[in-house]
Amino acid sequence: MEKQKPFLPNILTSLDPTSARLLASRCRDCGRIGFPARPVCIFCHGRNLEEIQLGRRGRIHTFTICRMPVADLKAPYAIGYVDLPEGVRVFTRISGWEEKGLEIGMEMEMETGRLYEAEGEAVVAYQFHPVEGWRGDQPVAPTKDDDHA
Repeated sequence: MEKQKPFLPNILTSLDPTSARLLASRCRDCGRIGFPARPVCIFCHGRNLEEIQLGRRGRIHTFTICRMPVADLKAPYAIGYVDLPEGVRVFTRISGWEEKGLEIGMEMEMETGRLYEAEGEAVVAYQFHPVEGWRGDQPVAPTKDDDHA
């Protein structure tokens, strides 16, 4: 198996594509959630924070299809913002869009995927893909392991 490492430290619970979760900070002073996790609240500048795991599903807020390649990303590729139920908006690569296309409001699920290779290791990042069987009139369904307490 290929050696892997995350593209940023302390951003994912694991590198497993089907169970990894994003790590964020919830401020115990103002109650707001910031992503990625950090030692100081980005809203009130408090230091009384707890690390939490974000849900794996959300909805596309906006997206674009990029037709110019950049280092380590062949065109076309999709990027966008996904709104999570915790009130966090995440900038992300979008995978699996080629077959079905993308729509604003579409339900998405997080996974991990290879970003590039560095020093003989696969650098892994989070990305979101469309949920199978999505219909626009459905609320975002939590995954079986989502626990936002």
